[in-house]
Amino acid sequence: MISLRARIARTLLRLYTYPLRRGHKSLSRSVRFTDGKYRPPHGFHLRATNADGVRIEICEPPESAIDLLHFHGGGHTAALNNFYRRAAERYAEMGARVYSIDYQAGKERIYPTVHDECFRAYRAFVEQLPEDRPLAAVGDSFGANLLLSCCLRARDLGIRLPSALICISPFADLAASGDSYQRNCHRDPLYALPKNQSFSEHEKDIRRRTPYCGSADPHMPDLSPAYADLHGISKLLLLVGEYETSASDAEMLARNARRAGVPVFLHSFTGMWHDFLYLFPSLPESRAAYREIEAFLSGTRNNATHCGGAASNGL
Repeated sequence: MISLRARIARTLLRLYTYPLRRGHKSLSRSVRFTDGKYRPPHGFHLRATNADGVRIEICEPPESAIDLLHFHGGGHTAALNNFYRRAAERYAEMGARVYSIDYQAGKERIYPTVHDECFRAYRAFVEQLPEDRPLAAVGDSFGANLLLSCCLRARDLGIRLPSALICISPFADLAASGDSYQRNCHRDPLYALPKNQSFSEHEKDIRRRTPYCGSADPHMPDLSPAYADLHGISKLLLLVGEYETSASDAEMLARNARRAGVPVFLHSFTGMWHDFLYLFPSLPESRAAYREIEAFLSGTRNNATHCGGAASNGL
């Protein structure tokens, strides 16, 4: 059952996004991030490097047992900012040295520009990483798409893969074909239609396709990993909110992973929404999700049903 605090947060989100949802405007293209100076926690270090010309920020805790490659979301229009730095900070608090790929973002970017840039950074990064250093990767929303695309390209080229992949609210089907777009057309607090707009009349608005696709077929596996053959990729943790219009993206990935024999764990959190653990990290549901990520990174597995969440084991 969803917590009271989550219900309140969900209501506030509905009110905040209503003008955008009523006009069928893109949230990622409409919301502006305002950044002040970011200061990491005491004892943590933040520095920048580059991998084949792509900027990478490193958030390093006093001690780390694993390297975590971080692909931030933002629908290809948002650059790395303090919102995502705080997410990296939470992963660093789990004992991970976090490498956030600071790819060039912008409304004008068209496939495959961002995908190619991220893969260039990925390849250069893993090729200089010591073989005995554990490696995992995490991405949210469009960042999860970039993560999976990089891993699929690396698999095909025989390049090292992370040992664990974490996808949060993955935006993996850019064709927006899943049934959750209808199922959650009035429930998603970020992207749903207003109650007075029907799915039948506004299906094209709720299944909006990102301009990033350009002239490319959105069913291409590199552009939409939900359609990819996932054989050979690493174990996969999928965290999603039950109310997301794009919840079926994670469901498609889970089905494909099972068919490919990939260990996959899909967790759908009751009544929750896109990137809930990034937007409201102090909610009980968000803390439960972060505990699951920490357990997954440490190589353990907690089969218990989390507070506010329904877990589906894909093994």
